[in-house]
Amino acid sequence: MDRHKNLVLHLILVFGLVSCADNKNDGVLKLEDKNIVEDSIETVQTDRFFNEFLSCTPGSDHSEENLKTMIAEFNALAISDEIAWIGGYAPVEGKNQNANWWWEIQWTSQQAAESGWEEWRADEAGQRWSEKFTGVLDCDDSEIFSYTTQFPAPDTIALEDWDSFAAAEIACNFNDGKSKVDLDANVAEFAHWLESNGTGTRFAYGIYMPIGEDPADFYWFNWHPNFEAMASGNTNWEANGAELAAKLADTATCADPNIYTGAEYYAAEES
Repeated sequence: MDRHKNLVLHLILVFGLVSCADNKNDGVLKLEDKNIVEDSIETVQTDRFFNEFLSCTPGSDHSEENLKTMIAEFNALAISDEIAWIGGYAPVEGKNQNANWWWEIQWTSQQAAESGWEEWRADEAGQRWSEKFTGVLDCDDSEIFSYTTQFPAPDTIALEDWDSFAAAEIACNFNDGKSKVDLDANVAEFAHWLESNGTGTRFAYGIYMPIGEDPADFYWFNWHPNFEAMASGNTNWEANGAELAAKLADTATCADPNIYTGAEYYAAEES
């Protein structure tokens, strides 16, 4: 599915996990192309959603087959119409500071999420499902990590198949004097850079602004079809993205990425 179609979850490799290019002569979008950048910034600023993450722990009954059964039975439940997408992330050993899994929910709005959780906790079938599969994957809904989100990948590039994917999560903090305004300008340039430097491999990325206290000012997520595409994107970015990478690094300082394997658990347009 096209998770961010209109809905649409390093940068060095800080902003390096991008699936782009072998067109080495097109270069980076020039800042004098102000109308293009301003139009893109407007898109970046308005294409927003509300996403939540729950920390999960695989249980003693965890297996690929049991997880498939768990997800199949979840999709048979009365899922809120305000949920657009749900996916899961498993950390790649040796490439992640987190040992836990993550369950991501994309809502149409924060208000919809609050109402949706009330409905879920009152849903007897949903609670029975949760209890039944605790031994497969136990997700903690007592602490939910919330974000306003945007997914500005151009339709010509955006990842279409979310059945399985490779993902990178990069925590970033704004440098002195920098803000979301500067990030929006960088993201707008990045969208055009992708279109003019593409390998033809599908790729998606998202900006997650945390709600409430968080050690990071924002998180940059990248999603690739697989790890081969991720490696190809890294190589291309290092070869062709130096000018834009410098602008991004001027805006924010980012940690090393956390790398995950992921899968789609639910998609509204496919239910």
